[in-house]
Amino acid sequence: MRNAIAFANNDVATIAWSYGTRPDGCMGFALYRIDAQGNETPLPSHAVFKGKTIKSGQTTAQYPVQKFYWKDPYARLVAEQTKSFRFRYKIVPLEGKPDTLTPMRSLPILTTNEVELTSRCSPSLSATFNRGLISTQHVAKALKGNFSLVQFKAKIGAEGSQLRNDLTGDLAGTLTGFLDRAKSSGQIYAALYELTDEELVNSLVALGNKLSIVVAHIVGKPVGTEAAISAGSKKTTTRAAAKKTGSKKAPNSAGKEEENESAWDRLNKSANEKFYRQPPSGHIVHNKFLIYVDGKKKPRAVLCGSTNFTPTGLCAQTNNAIVIDDPLVAQRYMDYWNALKADQQAHQEEDSKVFQGTDLRTFDDKGAQFTLDAKVPKGDDAPSSILTSYFSPNTAKQRAKKKTGELEPIDMKDLSDRVNAAKHAVLFLAFIPGTPSITDFASAAQRANKDLFVRGCVTSPDAAGNFYYTLRGTSPPKAQRVVKGQAKPAKVPLKQDPRVIAAQALNKADAPDGWVAELLKAGFAITHDKIVVIDPFADDCVVVTGSHNLGYQASYNNDENLVMIQGNKKLAMAYATHVLDVYDHFAWRWALKQGTQSKDANLKSIPDEWLNWYFDKNGDIKTAQLKFWMQATV
Repeated sequence: MRNAIAFANNDVATIAWSYGTRPDGCMGFALYRIDAQGNETPLPSHAVFKGKTIKSGQTTAQYPVQKFYWKDPYARLVAEQTKSFRFRYKIVPLEGKPDTLTPMRSLPILTTNEVELTSRCSPSLSATFNRGLISTQHVAKALKGNFSLVQFKAKIGAEGSQLRNDLTGDLAGTLTGFLDRAKSSGQIYAALYELTDEELVNSLVALGNKLSIVVAHIVGKPVGTEAAISAGSKKTTTRAAAKKTGSKKAPNSAGKEEENESAWDRLNKSANEKFYRQPPSGHIVHNKFLIYVDGKKKPRAVLCGSTNFTPTGLCAQTNNAIVIDDPLVAQRYMDYWNALKADQQAHQEEDSKVFQGTDLRTFDDKGAQFTLDAKVPKGDDAPSSILTSYFSPNTAKQRAKKKTGELEPIDMKDLSDRVNAAKHAVLFLAFIPGTPSITDFASAAQRANKDLFVRGCVTSPDAAGNFYYTLRGTSPPKAQRVVKGQAKPAKVPLKQDPRVIAAQALNKADAPDGWVAELLKAGFAITHDKIVVIDPFADDCVVVTGSHNLGYQASYNNDENLVMIQGNKKLAMAYATHVLDVYDHFAWRWALKQGTQSKDANLKSIPDEWLNWYFDKNGDIKTAQLKFWMQATV
């Protein structure tokens, strides 16, 4: 069956195609972007035939794509310039010699469906993704090889700078646009973890007394990063100091730098209600959500997701934000905000009151379901979907040191059940999910269904290693004992399975000819999304997103929020496009470092040399990712 299909979110378009059989003699494909006016533009090419030199402006018509799926990250830039956001793609098979390629006479030209680069996935759901991949040739060249983090952070923190605009994409505008809903009437209620981006802080301050906010108190942590756990004493503060957290001044811990203190001092002068929430050791107040309440004091919409209000959150990590325009969901978040407020007030008033006390944990210990878009007009392409909402901490007590036999949190049980019920695919991006977590759930599902298409990318090598060893039913190597008087033994790196990898960047030793070394990260996080996509082409597809790191630790000990949305294919495809965009970016780099991918990045001059990657000796597709994309055409 001959098929070509395109998918898109607000940031990137992905194209996949097949001729139903092995296209013998094909040297690759010229790809063309077709805009709404019918104008055709060949897509840029990033590789050349051996003996040629990579040059700016080269296209796939000269140096074809030797794959059956491709992404177009330039579509958004074109759309912003032309204000036309709808595209189709033309796939032209080529034959001949490297210098004299012509369209194949034996195979037809294929054209995809039309896609729109937009955040809107239904009347009630909009999803926005940044381009926070900094281990790229684009960023390396923009920095001219100077990988000073001070210089880099100055560039991405400067509102209007080209590098900031390139990396944040539509994400900063989505956040400020949501805040702007309260400009004319209404209020914003916020619960935020990191708050250091000048543009976003200014937008919050501009709301004046229309803003009520819970801000995390983060002590002893490098500015602009999300460490695994914020530091703090067992008690949050003395009673006198704690009372200040809800009013005039942020508490200080032994002179240590407090990441949000500057923003807090400004917001404390203008915001209506404000609470500075400092957790004990082993906990994080980790929410990143906004609620819009209209002029009649009715909650109307929620923005949540993984994005911290920092330059690195916008530009130097992969992140997402989802806007849910539904009054019932907004009311649930408002109830949670009030539960956080009550917990904080009780803790401030009495030192003996336990942080994340019984009332908060009782409120959090049940999920809630909502039907979205139930009244969508006929003809709209978005059917109704079911949203399940969870908050944390949702266990009776904080996590014990002894993990054996611990109870499964309600949200993680739901996630585990959904992943294990997957029929076709499980895709995810995570930061440091811990264990048990999404890596355990995905490995269990893969063991149960060897044909399941599992792909994941994480920041933590340990998290990727967890998938490897759990999948095989083995244990990672034990850490060597430290012998007094001897040097500490080097940590044994954990093995990784190519289906779930830790993010990597090219260095001078790894980079193919014509490529330059790259910057890996600008803080702790690289992949900071906390998202799972299950069976994106199915009617019962699922998207999981929020602030939750997708593991037990967050459910037991953190202030978190999580949504699971079932049945919206457009949303599922937007998230799947993002996950595989990020996974593919790092998978090639990861393979180079493993030595499983040749450093020869040149195009092949003989058709069989590249076709054999995708087809077996019988001419059947053997590449799992091509099989995955082609499921959408069935």
